[in-house]
Amino acid sequence: MGVARLVAGVMLLFGLSGCGTYVPDIRDWPNNSEVGAVTMVHAIVRSVECELKNAVTRVVNNDVRAARLRASHRTYTDFLNDWGAEVAFTFTIDEKTAVNPTAVWMPPSPASAIFTLGGNATVSADATRVEKLNFFYTVKDLYLRDGQVCDASGEDPSGSFLIKNDLKIAELLDLRITPVVTGNATAPSGDKNVLSHQVTFEVVTSGGLTPTLQLTRATINGSGTFLSGSRDRTHDLVVTFGPLDKPGGGKSLIAIAEQSHAISQLTSGYTTGVRSILSR
Repeated sequence: MGVARLVAGVMLLFGLSGCGTYVPDIRDWPNNSEVGAVTMVHAIVRSVECELKNAVTRVVNNDVRAARLRASHRTYTDFLNDWGAEVAFTFTIDEKTAVNPTAVWMPPSPASAIFTLGGNATVSADATRVEKLNFFYTVKDLYLRDGQVCDASGEDPSGSFLIKNDLKIAELLDLRITPVVTGNATAPSGDKNVLSHQVTFEVVTSGGLTPTLQLTRATINGSGTFLSGSRDRTHDLVVTFGPLDKPGGGKSLIAIAEQSHAISQLTSGYTTGVRSILSR
């Protein structure tokens, strides 16, 4: 009787506190407090902002130095003076819990036959939380002038792979500028030039527990997984560079860039949702 009560207590404990039965925390245990979440998001925003600033500054300065060696002394990054960057962060947390108790009953049977009766039940819970943050910068604001420094090396990287990671933003700008330098493409102009960059990190943790009880006439949880839980964290970054909307005061990107940014976010959300469904 004592063992049966213990098993019942364990079932009740996990049933009340299992993943999927409450709104998930943004940050993992043991830093899953509100302060921990705010600290992590601050570190992400700060880290990405510094990478944007350092990427823009490095690409522009490299172009200026190279221009001194060119016969034309031409710089190819001038178009960035009238550009901006739209940045979107999407944090998706999906938690699941499933309880699947099984039992096999073996009543007394005649010598010529063996009778068993098996039964099982499955209960599952799934909770998803999605947070979106958007920021806007002009390239002029991102460019670091002499004496200015943006350093995120002091941020704690444990909360997300978006922190203190090489997100290849400078490479994105170089990929657009290099063909212009080599004469294989024209410099961005007009209202049909957009650069879009997306980075997604997904971390999945899962585990299971199966306490088995062997009785004289019955076996409880003799097969399968009694209790399972998983936590899926997706941190998504979308960066869109494009011309500033000057008629609108330069406080946003032109319409085609804003549309591209919105489509990238929708695609990211759709992909994350499909991935979550397929993993169930």
